Formats: sequence, structure tokens, C-alpha cells
Amino acid sequence: MAMEKRSPEIGGTGGSCINLGFYAENLQKEKHDNVFCTKISKLESQKALSTGSAPKRKTRKSTQIFAAFAANMGAFALGSVLSWTATGLPSLRASGELGHLDGSEDTWIGSIATLGAVAACPFAGYGITNFGRRMTMLLLTVPFLGGWLLIFFAQDFAMIYAGRFLTGFCGGAFTIAAPVFIAESADVKIRGGLASGFDLMVSVGMLYIYAIGAYTSWHTQALCCGLIPIVFHILMCFVPESPRYLIEIGDHGKATKALSWLYGMDETEVQDDLKKLIQSVEESKARPVTFRKIIMKMSVLKPIVVCLGLMLFTTMSGYDAVTFYTVDIFQSAGTNIDPRQSTIILGAIQVIATIPAAFIVDKYGRRLLLMISEIFMCISLAALGAYFYMKRDDICSSCNHISLGWLPLTSLTVFLIAYSVGIGPLSLMMIGELLPSHIKGLASCAVLSFRWMLGFAVTKLFEDIEQDLGRDGCYWLFSVACFLGCFFVYFCMPETKGKSLDEIQRFFVSPAKLQQERQEEEIEQTGA
Repeated sequence: MAMEKRSPEIGGTGGSCINLGFYAENLQKEKHDNVFCTKISKLESQKALSTGSAPKRKTRKSTQIFAAFAANMGAFALGSVLSWTATGLPSLRASGELGHLDGSEDTWIGSIATLGAVAACPFAGYGITNFGRRMTMLLLTVPFLGGWLLIFFAQDFAMIYAGRFLTGFCGGAFTIAAPVFIAESADVKIRGGLASGFDLMVSVGMLYIYAIGAYTSWHTQALCCGLIPIVFHILMCFVPESPRYLIEIGDHGKATKALSWLYGMDETEVQDDLKKLIQSVEESKARPVTFRKIIMKMSVLKPIVVCLGLMLFTTMSGYDAVTFYTVDIFQSAGTNIDPRQSTIILGAIQVIATIPAAFIVDKYGRRLLLMISEIFMCISLAALGAYFYMKRDDICSSCNHISLGWLPLTSLTVFLIAYSVGIGPLSLMMIGELLPSHIKGLASCAVLSFRWMLGFAVTKLFEDIEQDLGRDGCYWLFSVACFLGCFFVYFCMPETKGKSLDEIQRFFVSPAKLQQERQEEEIEQTGA
């Protein structure tokens, strides 16, 4: 790698000055080092030309990190939507400002946000294609803020419903728009880490509302959540549109400027990147997606079915119900631990647990982490169910159930850690890795709509399930789902670590069948 020439103010190579005080005595040495570096650079350039490879370049990471952070503020906002009910519902119930909150109203307030997310998936898919990734996210600011203001000024439960639906809609749209924007704006070397930041920011958003909700009313919580879309909008105004989208609409000039800003390079230095993007876009346009192609080709249908199965077991783990009703769970446990303080602890643990996920996934692989995640979630939920079973039947009357007050917090801690390092971030990552690129847009919208629809069903029916099966039976049901999910991963999920798209697709169909499908596509394109 060529050695870089550094400015004397901040230090150079080979013992050059590190502050202005040593500038004079090191000036001659700095010149000598720079001449040496220049010779090395020339030798490397000649070597690159002789081998037919281009010299290595260094892109600026700070602007790409800023762009990803700005987009992931949408994930922060989504986290606040998912967890508002954990602290907002108990506050709303205790205040009695809108009247008595019965079970039906309780579950509708908790679940209608996921119904909004279901409705958002087709809109987001259409928006990122026709309006752009960045513009689609910017258009969400006003309805996002409007949803929180509806909750803040709510005079009846209908306004709460409307606000929750709107905020869920906007949060759900970000689950599609933000990851696509980040993937298309980041250099391949840091793309994985920046993409994993989406789940981290969701966890940070949840911790944000847990901390605020422990000390404020539901009114104030809604107002604080309404600030997040405003911050997102301000940050996103400084970020360019996705270069790939700009090429898709034929604006190569703006695409060049966007690449230049993101990579911190001159426009002449990003021409190779521009050519690669143009070629990729042309190849995608040459393979149009139709519903018939999805259902008729096994190389497409099987990955979609596997992604749907993964979303099924992700949702049936009960994560949505646990995060929506965290305070209620601790209150029903009857422990001597303050419920609101417990939610802050859980939120902090989840944030911390999400961080290493980006680093260990490429070391240990996807399948192993998914199976470990499912196993520990299964054990923790079984333990939580056992606690409620012993409390209900007073089995531990000799030692009093309060002595086991540590068990709910410990169980939920293990559950959230296991979810955060495994199935939580990996379920979205696997969508990007399993689905063929030419159908990824349409198929990912369908898969995420399915996930949010299941989330709505679980959160809406959570209290009904508790009443029918008991709290112990409810958590044991989720535990069984995690147990089955482990077997699903073992038998149905391919390992995608370090594999190309072709290698992944060979898991679902034989190479001969895959080649046959591609030949059929070429014939269709030739005929068209």
C-alpha cells in the first residue's frame, strides 16, 4: 500500500513532526521522508500497471457514516414508536384523562402501529422507486410529526389510534427506505457495519422512550418522540440522494456529485464507480420482475418461502409483545423491582448487546448465531413462564414468590440479549442475502408486510392469549415457537457467510436447474 504524505501540522511519516514546536528541526527529515514516499508510490503505480490492477484508493468514511447516521434516525424514531406503549399505556391508564381504558382499547393502542407498518410497505416500495430513497424518507417527516401531535393533543381514544397508526406507518416505511439508502450510499468495506446500525438505532430509540417514560406523562413522551423526525429531517438535508437512484432516472451528473461527496474524492476519481453503477442498473433493468416469474421459478420462490418462515418465527418469539407491554409484564410479576427502572435496564442491555452483533456475524456465521439465539430465547421464555406458573399456583409458598423477584428481569435480559445478537438483526440481513437481486424490491416488501401483519396479530391478541392460556401458558407458547425456530434454521436456512449469490441459490436449486432458468430468461429477453 502506498504511504501517504501527511501535512506537517498534524504529523507525517517516518518520524516527522507531531506538533508545531518540533517543526523546524524535523523539516529536513520530513522532506527526505516525502521523497521516499513519492518513490514508493511510483513503484506501486508501475507494479499496478504491470499487473493490470488499479492502485488502491482510500475513500472518506466520515461522510458515509454521517449519511448512514442521518438515515438511521428513522430507525431511532421507529424504536420510539415500538416502545411508547411500554411506558405510555400505564401512564395513560393511571391518569384517566381519556376515561377508563378497557382491554380492547389497550390492545388496539398497542397493536395498531404495526397495522400502519403493514400499510407502509407498498408505499415505501413505490416511493423509493419513483421519488427516490432520500426524498421518500423526507416526505415521512410531516406525517410522523403529525402522528405524535395527534397523541399529544388527544381528546379521545380515536385520536390516539390515528396517531399510533400514522407513526407506525412512517416507522414501517423507514424499515424499507433506510436500509436501501445506506446499502447504496456506503462503500463495500464499511457497508455491513453501517447497515447493522439500523438495529442499533432501533434499540437506542427504545431506550430513549424507556428513560423519558420513567419520569414523564404520556403527553410529554409523545412530544419528546415528535422531536425525532425533526432532527432526522435537518440531518438529511445535508445528505445527497442515493447515487444508484440518480442513475436509474438518468441524472448521471448528480450521481457523480453524490459519489464525490460520499467518498470524499474529486468527480474525476469516481468515474470507475459511476461506470460500475451504470452497468449494474442496466443489468437490473434487463431482468424485469413479474408475479409469474416469482411463483414459477424455484430459485426465486424457495428463498422467499424461507424468508417468510424466518419472519414467522421471529415474530412468534413474542418480541413485539414483550417490548410493547414491558412495564405491564413487570407489574403483573408482582416483584419488588420498580417496573419503569427495569425497562431502562433492559433498554440499556439491548443497546449494548446489539453492538457486537456487527462484529461477530462475519466470524461465526449466520446459522450458528440464529440457532444459539433461538435456544437462549426458548430457555428464557420458559423460565419466565415457570415464574408466572409458580406465582399463580403458589408453588413456592414456603419461600414466597417475592424471593424469585429477580427471575422476570433476568429472563427478559437473557431474552433481549439473545434476540439482539441473533435473530433480531439477522432476520433483516438474511432478506438481503437470500433474495435474488432482481426481485429483491418486490419480494422484500411482501416479506416485511407479512412480518408486520404477524406483529399486529401477536400484539393485538397478546392479552387474549394471556387470558385463555394464562401468563405462564402464553410465554411457554412463545418458547415453543423459538424451539421450533431453531429446527427451522438448522434444516431450512443456508449459511450465507462469505458466499456469492450463485452459491446461495445452489442451496435451493441444482446448478443445472439454475442454469436452465437463466437460459429461459435470456430467451424471453431476446424475444422481447
